[in-house]
Amino acid sequence: MARTKAFDRDEALQGALDTFRVKGFEATSIQELVAGMGINRQSIYDTFGDKEALYHAALERYLELNRASMATLLEGPEPLRRALATLFGWAIDHLVAKGGLPCFLAQAALERGADSPASAVCVKAAFGENLRRMETRLRRAQAEGELGPHHDPAALARMFQNTLHGLQVTFRSGASREDLEAIVRVTLSVLG
Repeated sequence: MARTKAFDRDEALQGALDTFRVKGFEATSIQELVAGMGINRQSIYDTFGDKEALYHAALERYLELNRASMATLLEGPEPLRRALATLFGWAIDHLVAKGGLPCFLAQAALERGADSPASAVCVKAAFGENLRRMETRLRRAQAEGELGPHHDPAALARMFQNTLHGLQVTFRSGASREDLEAIVRVTLSVLG
């Protein structure tokens, strides 16, 4: 008779996500994952596979947890400028909070995008989904008269996504909240 798992898979996966977010893939040991997940080494392998597969599962969990927030914001009734200011504000608040960490998707793109085919596929799909969502919101704003007809929604979507991820790198290089907020003000000024 097969034994039932004595742990909550989602809780364990959240522990892996939290551990990988702090140290990254390369610097995280299996023993640190055991401690962070609260399960034994064999349970990790039996449930998730190797470290790479666990990392990919953690990345998928991160995307699942964050997808709804971005969708709600960009697909909701908020005026465009306010919605974008809120999105950038969330990123800044998260970064500067005590123990704040950068976006795990951006971290995965930088750390694993070139080395892991599974991570690269996941990152590309998530970036593409976010880009499409942003472009759709910009096209809606254009149709509703919030955004001038001279703007290119696809190019703006790329710029806003780049700024969102660039804030993370800028913060990690020592920028202050005020520096990040100034970047956002300049970025939003392209809307007119």
